[in-house]
Amino acid sequence: MKYEDDVEDGAEVVRPFMVTRGRTTALSEEFALETMVSPTRHGALKAASLRFERQRIVNQFSEPIAIAEIAAVLSLPIRAVQVLASEMISDGLLQRHETIQRIDSSVLLRIRGAVAAL
Repeated sequence: MKYEDDVEDGAEVVRPFMVTRGRTTALSEEFALETMVSPTRHGALKAASLRFERQRIVNQFSEPIAIAEIAAVLSLPIRAVQVLASEMISDGLLQRHETIQRIDSSVLLRIRGAVAAL
């Protein structure tokens, strides 16, 4: 039986919980979809010894990339990528990059008003 959140790996179907070794929560903090990550030097050196998705993440994304983009490119559920990224950061394989700070809602309302006035 095939489910909506199954991951295709060649001819085989892999359930998302297998990708994360059964974990459904991040080891450390939760990552937003726009959180940018990239491999560390340690991760690049260990790439050959990594398996499956971990190796694909380190090998395919040398520049900072958002969690959501990794999920899209690798056809993985976002939640699975969030858990993997958390584990890989804890293992020193990935590094997290600062993302844009939250914008005050009053600023967004002023921008919306200005655009509406056009």
